Parts: sequence; structure tokens; C-alpha cells
Amino acid sequence: MAITNSRSNKFLSSLGVAAVLLLTQLLFTTNTALAKEKVTIAIISFSPYAPWYIVKEKDLAKNIEIDVQIIDDISAKNAGLTTGSLQCMLNTLDTVVVARSAGLPIKHIAIPAMSYGLDELVVTKEISSIDDFPGKTFGADYGFLNHMWMLLNLKRAGIGFDELTHSIMMPWDSAAAFVSGGLDIDVNYIPFSKQSLELPGSHVLKTSLSDRTWERGLISESMACNEDWLASKPEVAKEVLRAWFEAVNWWKANPEEGNAIIAKALDWPISDVQLTQYGAVMLNLDQNLGAFGIGAGKPVCASLPDGAEVREIPADSSGWGQELFGGAPDCVAGYVYPTWDVFGNIYKEAGVIDTAASTDIGIDTSILKALDSAGYTDTYSSNQWIGRLGE
Repeated sequence: MAITNSRSNKFLSSLGVAAVLLLTQLLFTTNTALAKEKVTIAIISFSPYAPWYIVKEKDLAKNIEIDVQIIDDISAKNAGLTTGSLQCMLNTLDTVVVARSAGLPIKHIAIPAMSYGLDELVVTKEISSIDDFPGKTFGADYGFLNHMWMLLNLKRAGIGFDELTHSIMMPWDSAAAFVSGGLDIDVNYIPFSKQSLELPGSHVLKTSLSDRTWERGLISESMACNEDWLASKPEVAKEVLRAWFEAVNWWKANPEEGNAIIAKALDWPISDVQLTQYGAVMLNLDQNLGAFGIGAGKPVCASLPDGAEVREIPADSSGWGQELFGGAPDCVAGYVYPTWDVFGNIYKEAGVIDTAASTDIGIDTSILKALDSAGYTDTYSSNQWIGRLGE
């Protein structure tokens, strides 16, 4: 015969309820702690954009899931940033000027990398100088860095934009078209420009290094993000950018492993990663501060990477300040702002955009400033040249 005790039963019952409540609270707390903020970032298949794969491989972003999507079409990236399916993208700075000028809600927040010989202007044997350009056909994407580089060179040489025929095509297509004889000039970047040199008699007229574009960031990459996301989740944006700089710092210290991670992610030969990085500078946090004129940060031109000798620059070459920047010095902190304005003016003149967006609405320095205030500038300060380390 079972003996019951109502007081004991009530006590045990209350214990059961308390245990269930406690377990529920623990599960909720655990799940909340484990839940990660998802941040989707679009890139093209390009090794200077690929440290995000190091972020993922090494789990560097705290409580954030980085989703990397390779999207070549800039219009698709812009659409994703506008709708919110993407939070950020890596692309060239001039494309961000175009997007913001079209009214897209994005802002330029950092410079991941800069060309230092990566971009090459390949010409046929009949061409010996830019003075030979009128009447010729060049291949380049539209409203993209190789297009901008050509326009900058034409502007400086006093050649009208309409004096050449622009064949609009992607880099891999323009290289093939050049080799088949369909172009006189291929404005391209490594490794595709190396394919262009397969045409007998072709040669490199100039590179981004010899053209000194690196002094003013004329061929710079941009990390640009949706402005509403930046405003609503500044701490998440700060952690995402911090993780980027940590990944770049790690890559510089571990070039062989880093190259292998990126080659696998992009399905590139490691030799192509090495070749590409030889012509690029991965900016550290201090060089970003210098680009935006924040604090005592030094621009790349005043803090070239260790081992990145100033090579291939003709003795009589000059920078861009005299012709396009009102006679201003070429190596200056805060160069992002006048470069943004020049991009806007050039693209407006060329008919790419109708109006040029101002830097006030196109640039957001709050995340870089937050990282600097938190003491990360000294932490992510490596100035090694990955191209040199990995060759």
C-alpha cells in the first residue's frame, strides 16, 4: 500500500517546476551565447580580397559568422547592399563613388589593399607612348578601376575621352581579345595582364607602380557597407573590421599557410596568389588612418612595406598632384578625400555618372576611429610585404 504525504508531494512538485524553469533559463542563455551574428560580405575572386577566408579558417571574428560570397557583377553587389542581403562588399574605390553617386545607401569605411605594380597597361608593338592612343581601341570594364586608370591617363595627357574606342569587357575577356588582335590596348591587372603579353610584340607601357598611383591611392580597394547597418550595428562593424586587420596581420606573419588557405578558397594556383600579392600592398590599420587623415597615421607612400623597394619608376616621372590635384603634394595624409572628388569629376565628365556624391555622404571614418581608440593600431601594425615573403 502506497503511503502518500501531501506536504512531501507539494515540495517535490515545486522542486520539479523550479528545475524545469532553471533548465529552460540555462538553455536560453546558452543558445543566446552561442548564437552568432551573420555578416555577408561580397568579393570578387581576387587574393587581396580573400583574407576573409583566413578570418573563417582561424575563427577570428568573435561571435560573428562571416559569409563570403564571390560576386563578379558590381550591379549585383550594389543591389545586395541596397536590399540588405549583403552588409558589406570589397571592390575598388572608384566603383563606390559611382554607387554612392547613384544614390545607393553605402559608405566607404576602409582601404583593404592598394595596387603597387599589380595593374598593367599592355599595348601592341605599334604603340610607344600615350601620345599614340588617339584612334585606338582599349579593353576595360565600364565604371571600374581599369576604366578609371585609362581616363586619368588621358586627362593628364590632354587627350579627349572620345578620341579612343572603349570596348567594354571583363578583365579575362579583354586579355583574350587583346591576344586575338581585337584590341590595341588592354588595361588590366595581374594575372590577366600576363596573358595579354602572349601577343607577339606586345609590351607593358606602364604599371601602377611606375605610374605612381600608389601615392594617392588612385588604384585602391574599398570596404564599403550599407549605411543603415553601420548606424544600427557599429559594434558588429567594428568587430568585423578588427577581424580583417587581424587576418591580414596573421597572413603577413604566415605567408605560406595564408597563401595556401586563399589559393584553396579561390581555386587558384598558389603561384597566382604569390604573383598577385607581389603587386599589392595590404594596408595595416595605421596606413588606413593615414589614408583618411586620422590622428598620426601615415599613408602608404610614407610607410612603404618592408622589402617593397621603389622599383621601375622612371627618373623623370612625376606624380599626379600638379595635373589633377591643384598642384598639391603627392604624398599626403588624408588623400582619400581629394581622390574621391577627382574620381567623381572624371566619371561625370566621361558620362558614367550624372552627379558626383560628396565625401560627406560617401565616407564613414567612425569604425576606424573606434579601432584606433581601442588600441588596435599598434596590435595590427605589421608592414611586411606578402608578395616578397611568399615569392
